[in-house]
Amino acid sequence: MSDSEFEQKRFSSVDALLRDLQERSDDMDSMTIQVANGIHTVGPQGERQFHPNAGGFIRLCDGSHIMIHREDAEALLNDGILQRMKIPCRLLPLYPDP
Repeated sequence: MSDSEFEQKRFSSVDALLRDLQERSDDMDSMTIQVANGIHTVGPQGERQFHPNAGGFIRLCDGSHIMIHREDAEALLNDGILQRMKIPCRLLPLYPDP
C-alpha cells in the first residue's frame, strides 16, 4: 500500500476497534489526528479572532477555557495524563454539521 492509499475501516463498536488494534499492535507506528492550523474564536465584543498554532482548549469546571498550543495538546495526549485523570478528550469538527 503506498502513502497515497488508505485502508478505510468502520468498526461496529469500540470493542471491535480495540480488538483490531490489539491484533495489529506490533505493526502500528503512530496515529495522526488532523487539526486545522489554528483556531478561530469570537471575542468578547463579537469580533472574529484567529489563534495560529492553537491546538485545543481545556475546559474548566467553572465554564472558563484555557487555550493551549498544538504541541502542548500532543504532549498531553502522548503522556496519557488526561486518561489517567479520567478527563475525556473530544474531537470537534472544524465546520459543524448544518
